[in-house]
Amino acid sequence: MNAPQQPKLRLRDRRRRLLWVKVAAGTGVAAVSLALFWYVVRLPEVTIAEVSVEGAVLAQADVLKQLSEAALQGSYGFFIPRNSAFLIPRQNIAAAIESAFPQIESVSVEREGWQRLVVSVTERTPTALWCLPAQAGTQDEDTVSCYLMNENGFIFEKAAGGEEYVEYYGVLSEEPVGKTFLAGGFPSLSTFVEAIAQAANRTASSVFVDVNDDVTLTFAEGGTLKFVRTADQKETINNISSVFSSRKFNDETLEYADFRFGNKVYVKFRESE
Repeated sequence: MNAPQQPKLRLRDRRRRLLWVKVAAGTGVAAVSLALFWYVVRLPEVTIAEVSVEGAVLAQADVLKQLSEAALQGSYGFFIPRNSAFLIPRQNIAAAIESAFPQIESVSVEREGWQRLVVSVTERTPTALWCLPAQAGTQDEDTVSCYLMNENGFIFEKAAGGEEYVEYYGVLSEEPVGKTFLAGGFPSLSTFVEAIAQAANRTASSVFVDVNDDVTLTFAEGGTLKFVRTADQKETINNISSVFSSRKFNDETLEYADFRFGNKVYVKFRESE
């Protein structure tokens, strides 16, 4: 005879009921936890109520504050407010500020307590100017537009005027803000120009780079010096030091010196009036 099946069925039912009890209990705990979290993140005690900006010099601090506050508006999926101290949109704030102000190099967003947010910015330091020559036949034919440029050649803001930096020209033709002069080659050129000026015992005033990497360096004392940007720097500097050590360079006024052809150097002095 077959054994009765009723005990097995009862055991299966008990297990099924136990499983449903566990699922219901887990769902209830999750729902309560979610509701509690929803309540807590909205408490005024953990809501950002004040935003302060530190480190702004060139950029307008009030505008930076407005951008930060705008990033705190709204919520994540209509559930968690963005101004909750628990989930501050740091990357969004930094991206908005850096996009609006190219002169800002880095942004730090930190919470101070539970209700105050401190946005610290580090601005780029200008070391040179990139300038757009005056355009003949235009309304601004006598005006040279210059922009601030950092040590990496990144152009970040139009110059106010009066800045005493070496002026660089060439390569770029469109709106320069946000672009990098010489695509990363500026630090090397800047070092090259400084070394040449020192070797020639003169002060660099402006530098023009053409599409062939030929460079024309103009001295504040007058005269120009031409060289190739991609040439061997040590060899070029040695040639310049040797030529400019001549007494003739101290007695007469230089018009130009051309070092683009290796050991062949072409020099012209201005005729005495």
